[in-house]
Amino acid sequence: MATALIVCPWLEAVTIVSGPSLTPTARAPLAAVLQLSTDIDSRVSVLVSDGTNMWERDFYDFATTHSVPLFGFKPGRTNQVLVTIYDKARNAATAPQLLTFITASLPSDFPQSKVLKSEPSSMEPGYTLFMIENNTAGTEYVTIMDNSGEVVWYCPWTLNDLDDIDVRQLSDGDLFIEEEAPLNRFLEVNLLGETVHIWSAPSEYPVNFHDGVPTDHGTILYLSHASRTVANFPSSVTNSNAPLETVTVDDNPVVEISATNSALLHAWSPLDLLDPTRVSYLTYEFNYGYGVDNEHANAVIENTNDNSIVVSLRNQNAVFELSRSTGQLNWILGPHANWGTNWEQYLLTPVGTPFRWNYGQHAPHVTPQGTFLLYDDGNEQASPFDPPLPDQDNYSRAVEYSINETNMEVSQVWDTSPANQDRLFTPVVGKAEWLPQRRNVLVTYGNITYVNGVPPSSNSPEATMVRLVEYTHDPVPEVVFDLSFFDSGNTSTNYYGYFCYRSSRICDLYPHPAQAVSDLAASRANSTVRLEFSADPTHAYLIQASTDLANWITVGAPLQEGGAGDFYFDDLEADEFAARFYRVVTQ
Repeated sequence: MATALIVCPWLEAVTIVSGPSLTPTARAPLAAVLQLSTDIDSRVSVLVSDGTNMWERDFYDFATTHSVPLFGFKPGRTNQVLVTIYDKARNAATAPQLLTFITASLPSDFPQSKVLKSEPSSMEPGYTLFMIENNTAGTEYVTIMDNSGEVVWYCPWTLNDLDDIDVRQLSDGDLFIEEEAPLNRFLEVNLLGETVHIWSAPSEYPVNFHDGVPTDHGTILYLSHASRTVANFPSSVTNSNAPLETVTVDDNPVVEISATNSALLHAWSPLDLLDPTRVSYLTYEFNYGYGVDNEHANAVIENTNDNSIVVSLRNQNAVFELSRSTGQLNWILGPHANWGTNWEQYLLTPVGTPFRWNYGQHAPHVTPQGTFLLYDDGNEQASPFDPPLPDQDNYSRAVEYSINETNMEVSQVWDTSPANQDRLFTPVVGKAEWLPQRRNVLVTYGNITYVNGVPPSSNSPEATMVRLVEYTHDPVPEVVFDLSFFDSGNTSTNYYGYFCYRSSRICDLYPHPAQAVSDLAASRANSTVRLEFSADPTHAYLIQASTDLANWITVGAPLQEGGAGDFYFDDLEADEFAARFYRVVTQ
């Protein structure tokens, strides 16, 4: 059913003195900036209709001059925008004319997508954020989709021969992107497509594009490169009798810098912690110019449960944890084959069934229950010199492990092994993310080369598919969302499909900072004092009262009424005090 907006001005106690106007942005085609000014302090509300759907946004900062970024428009639509303002007494004024914002269709090289399954009532609410590359065109887009699989924001990203492949949302709603050397930096980009902050990494620790993590204590953790010399290194991973050599290897230090001034704070080297001569079937797969790629670190996270740092080494088929305070190794998660005797004490012993080791894994994640969730590519499912499993017979999965550090044991508590689902295999990349509200798991199959043992394209065997799949966390997982990126109608032998390193579910396109309430008003009716204010309903609020402005007590929580963000509280005990003061506390 089509929708339309009708302008119906209210009794005006606040007046719009200039605007409103809506200005599109160049870098983010589905974003625009709303500007207007009023004669007294006011807040803004917008109601948008694109002819099919309606959505509303309320903003709770009071001012006389407003410049409001608007996000959530879809491509190829004619949007009508109704603007309403409210003063601190909740009087409203509506702009006399609708604003029109026409969005263009997606670019012709934008990756084609198809929703294969969708059960919105069972899905984690929010939006999905990711970078996706068109392998054929050599173009890339930072993208946000809603839970129906429609694009609501995108920004073309210039590759510049760099591997910019990951993006995450910061607490202020902006995006964080790492850029490898020679740029060697981290960017904060807002949803208008503007770079608002740059952190330059130390030149002695060049940025490895696989991971950069802003912490909640004012630092940035990232992975780096360093050329190191290693003696007695196996010259082959398929011939057990091959000679040993002295080689240069690519070590991947974990580096921590200040988010204030980019100063170097710490650096931890995997080569100093782990067996330097242990190899896997992946050891000689890539070369980034720093030496033999025997580690291929692809993720670093903090484990705040025990003040440690967890690192994933794809080419070691290993995830390890080190103590942040001592720099010492805590444990190693991965197959036991070919580790030297000095490291056997750190290997976690598998217990329970079923159990399958991780191979070529990505993106470890600590869940709220303290378990470890990761994406297991499953490469070869073997270590030298056991027979490797052919890719067409293999599959990738999300897997959850429980680690008992006291007993140095690990058990598998959950995974997404195929069961009445497509068997998907990715030789590289991927992510498994815990979704807190529904307790689901979002899995990024970012470079699929086989679907049920068959390449995605019968015409171009090098074409890769992307699937973003949300599973329930049931013992037998159910798929509640499956979004595919692939052009199945492209029969060219030069079609190469798409690539996506990671994806994540974000709560909203807009930040929700905790703001001071500035329009708290009180009125008396008989023996009751009613408090009214407007505030962002994503937060919870408490009402506190005092008789001396020094000692405050909590007297209750407000209720919502009317429009979103309109709160009230009735103080039934007000008559008991000669004077009483009130304030609102944001939780």
